[in-house]
Amino acid sequence: MKLVLSDLQSELISKGEVMTNQFFTKHFFKSLLLVAALVMPHQALAQGVSIIVFDLEVAVGASKAGQDMSKQLRDQAEDLRKRADKFGEDLQAEATKLQEQRSLIAPDAWKVKVEELQTKEQTNRQKFNAEGQAIQAGGQKASREILNIADEELNKIAKERKADIVMNRKAVFFASPAIDVTDELVERVNKRISSVKVTPVTATQ
Repeated sequence: MKLVLSDLQSELISKGEVMTNQFFTKHFFKSLLLVAALVMPHQALAQGVSIIVFDLEVAVGASKAGQDMSKQLRDQAEDLRKRADKFGEDLQAEATKLQEQRSLIAPDAWKVKVEELQTKEQTNRQKFNAEGQAIQAGGQKASREILNIADEELNKIAKERKADIVMNRKAVFFASPAIDVTDELVERVNKRISSVKVTPVTATQ
């Protein structure tokens, strides 16, 4: 039980930096422009091509809403871990008690009780795993809300700066702080959203 929850918690509380394939697909063309920019002759860059870079993961993680989301995910994951640990301890106590009573219980009755205990463990393990997946889905939903706003603000910055090319900071070996708009993006996101509700989403929702 602890092993499953350890993996789950690690995934859930990674600073709320949940990135979706949808967002990266949306910016794939921009990545192609980055490659084109890197192979451009220096003359082309000298002819007034405007470039800005950004780090969306940093921006979302540093934003007030991103930090609020991260805290909620940590709290929810910690609550789940505690409840699962408590269940594991109680189950172990039941198993120990049952073992002590083995000599007093008929073989058929013993078998039934063992199967009941196994079913209880399996049922609750599935329940906790489902809760973990629901928390993760809730985090993804909340993250998309922040990402959509960040995307809108990034597009505004690009238009205001009349940028010809918008690059992901992680794809650039070096970029002057003058063209890195990550901090500005954080400020803009903070003006629009300071918190976000992380509500677990079940598979049926």
